[in-house]
Amino acid sequence: MVPRAFRLYLPRSLLWQRLVTSDAQKLIREPEPGLLGDACLRDCRLWVAVKGFEMEITPASRIVAQIGETLILTCNTTGCASPSFSWRTQMDNPLGGTVNNHRTYSTLTMNPVSIVNSHDYLCTVFCGAKEKKEKSIKVELYSFPSDPIIEISPSLVAGERVTVICKIPDVYPSDHLEVLLKKEEHVLHMENFYEDDSTNTETKTVTYSFNPTAEDIGKEITCVAKLPIANMDFEPKERVTSQKLNANFGPQNTIITASPGNLPMEGDSLKLTCVTESNPPPQIVWRKHLADESIQHLTENNVLSIPHARFTDSGQYICEVINLVTNKTEKATVDIVIQGAPNIAELSIEPSTTVQEGENVSIQCSAESNPPPKIILRRKSDSADMGPYSEGRILLPSVTFLNGGDYECVAENKFGKSKSEITLNVEYGPKNTMISVIPATAVKEGETVMMKCTSSGNPAPVISWKKKNATGQSEKIFKDATLTIQNIQSQDLGLYECEAYNQFGKEEKAVKLLVQVPPQNITVLVYPSENVKEGENVTIICSTYSNPPSQMVLKKLHQEKEIILPSVNGTFILYNVTKNDTGRYLLDVFNEVGNNIKVIEIAVVGRLEKPDQMIPLIIAFSCVTAVAVPVVAILIYVSRKAKINGSYSLVKALRLKV
Repeated sequence: MVPRAFRLYLPRSLLWQRLVTSDAQKLIREPEPGLLGDACLRDCRLWVAVKGFEMEITPASRIVAQIGETLILTCNTTGCASPSFSWRTQMDNPLGGTVNNHRTYSTLTMNPVSIVNSHDYLCTVFCGAKEKKEKSIKVELYSFPSDPIIEISPSLVAGERVTVICKIPDVYPSDHLEVLLKKEEHVLHMENFYEDDSTNTETKTVTYSFNPTAEDIGKEITCVAKLPIANMDFEPKERVTSQKLNANFGPQNTIITASPGNLPMEGDSLKLTCVTESNPPPQIVWRKHLADESIQHLTENNVLSIPHARFTDSGQYICEVINLVTNKTEKATVDIVIQGAPNIAELSIEPSTTVQEGENVSIQCSAESNPPPKIILRRKSDSADMGPYSEGRILLPSVTFLNGGDYECVAENKFGKSKSEITLNVEYGPKNTMISVIPATAVKEGETVMMKCTSSGNPAPVISWKKKNATGQSEKIFKDATLTIQNIQSQDLGLYECEAYNQFGKEEKAVKLLVQVPPQNITVLVYPSENVKEGENVTIICSTYSNPPSQMVLKKLHQEKEIILPSVNGTFILYNVTKNDTGRYLLDVFNEVGNNIKVIEIAVVGRLEKPDQMIPLIIAFSCVTAVAVPVVAILIYVSRKAKINGSYSLVKALRLKV
């Protein structure tokens, strides 16, 4: 058909735009505006050549596709405004794909390509009712998607017969397949599948058996698969896979090495390494024999590390080596003994560290070390040659408070020794209660007295003080160990009781406190009076308060020789006084604490009817609180002698004092 031509005027702005028409085949640009004159500045003319109705199929008339991939066939038309498309196979088999029609073209998509797509495909195009065109394309298929796979069955063991298997996956058409097995460059086996009549993809297998030698270990087994199909253009047509011969063996010659050795010191870093010969590498399991004969699983590694070895790490270690391919197992053992100074593993008291008197007590000490330690368990307060003393255990039946205290366990070997302590706390009621008085139990009035009560007991006893009252009853007066009385007075004397008590009992102690008082409140009575007549009797009575009881002496002033007379029964009697008895008398009242002096004036006047002789003055003095002295006998003796003689001389009488 001769192309038709027509002239089309377009605005300058559309000069380079594509002409949108189904008949447009070629865009022709006229000369530049300067060549055609000024009129072309506004409009330019385009010449369009339009072809007649045509069609084509892409890709070309023959295509090679790999099964499993995607293939798109396109049917294009020109010269027809509204074409219609149809697809079919030459033998009217199913298309095996999806058709998509567009305005001027149609596609047949095969995704994925399968064996049913091996056909001649025909595309028919109708343009109107009268025009029809057809074209066909031949789709040829193959499948050669991956390299061969080599398997060795059973796994290679030196000296044992094995089979090498080469698998070529998903081959089509297999009647062109050629397979070659080689060891290094030596051909072991060749095989082809020319007689195969498979109509779909299949995995083809080639097997070959032989006895490998030790020299074969490390050599390569190669499987070469070829799919040479004439007049089919695809790549690759040859695929190759190689695998080294790796003989499986062992485990064998398994040993354990210990670093720094099998007698490490406590605290050292210990490393146990299990060495074996095995291919493939084996599974390694470490175990340890425990004291109760059980097995402890430790780790799965060829190296067992113990950063800080302890005595409990001593024992037999087992390395078990397992080759999962050869299904063989081998074991190696090593005895590890951790050495070092002892560690006190246990120091305990049963039934408890706190017990009551009378309970049965057991004290136990154990230590770990290598070599085994010597264990000494003793109470710290005991000397080396005293008990309790034991190698590891002390039994205390019916324990007493004397057994309480700190106990020491000493474990020793050639590498050193260690110590540990524990306290046995024995609870008991108060014992050994004592009272101490400072400065003494007898003190002077006005002084300070401190009475301290001590008592042993566990828990520590509570101390309280009581005092006996006038009725003999005890009254609580203070609650503390030390009772202090400042500026003590006579009313503070008496019996003081200390009571020590806890939940296990009580104990009491008493002390008598004496308050020493100097003579005081002295009263002197003279009867009948201080002025008497010669021949009368004069009685002098003295009363006082003191503690201890006072002693009293009488002195007459201005005597040629000072004569001191003690008191007798608290009364002085002057018998048949004379003028010579007139004078000043000093009464000295005293005890250990102090004294007091009273002055008495006696005046004797006139004479009685029978004044034959001067009757001496005899003084007998007593105090209510005084203690009698032996001089009473002397005074009685002097008095009687004076009555017999009819006269008495005071001076002579006083000279008789012994």
